[in-house]
Amino acid sequence: MALPAALSLSIASLSSISSHPHSHLLPSHQINCSFSSPSPCIYSNHTSHSKPYRRLTPWSQHCCFRVSYRFSAAAEGADDNNEEAEDGSFDEAVVLFNTRDYYKCHDFLESLWNNAEEPTRTLIHGILQCAVGFHHLFNQNHKGAMMELGEGLCKLRKMNFKSGPFYQFEQEISAALDFIYQTQIELAACTEDLCVTMDQSERSYQLLGGYAAGQLLYTLQSDPNETMYIVFSPHRSYDSEPPKVKLPTLNATAEHLVACQYK
Repeated sequence: MALPAALSLSIASLSSISSHPHSHLLPSHQINCSFSSPSPCIYSNHTSHSKPYRRLTPWSQHCCFRVSYRFSAAAEGADDNNEEAEDGSFDEAVVLFNTRDYYKCHDFLESLWNNAEEPTRTLIHGILQCAVGFHHLFNQNHKGAMMELGEGLCKLRKMNFKSGPFYQFEQEISAALDFIYQTQIELAACTEDLCVTMDQSERSYQLLGGYAAGQLLYTLQSDPNETMYIVFSPHRSYDSEPPKVKLPTLNATAEHLVACQYK
């Protein structure tokens, strides 16, 4: 999606990049979000929302550090999925998110987003971007994942939740984003034979390079309680268990969503 000029995010704004070229990829606790308008159309070069594109493009086709993902309407079953999503509910979208069908979850949330009003519209958009972020992550587009999760987190924070399922979701997204950021830094800084200090200098960020695009770095692992974790699994040995973080889940219902309208 192409973000509008009215939406100002230090995580991805060109003005912030000029002073710190990589401030758009700061850890989640350093993300400063400010909004001056409701969330925009989430598709780049696509003004009509009646038939969204359906094939995610590689990160190499993104530009200007703006979030941009597309879907190809020619994808198999696209029309059927669109019709199903148009009739979908928020509860169905939650089930899709929690069963890691992020691709289809996006379609359901996009349909809901089309018809929503603020502040619910911003909340749905934030959850949608998180779904797209995890789709990117598990398809080896790590930089795209960080961008989408970062912008989704900004929208969740805008809602100013203090408790409840959406607040818990926000906290889990923040932890996951920090985890991805730190493991990307570790991957860039260390090889089997050498480690260099990563100090957020320009040289340090240059080492991140392509953010290991196309490499399988993150896998899923469940514990005895069937809680799912994202595990950092590069081709490297660890003296102990590899680092991991809980895979975010959303434990909200349509009733919680409606309640947000009266915040």
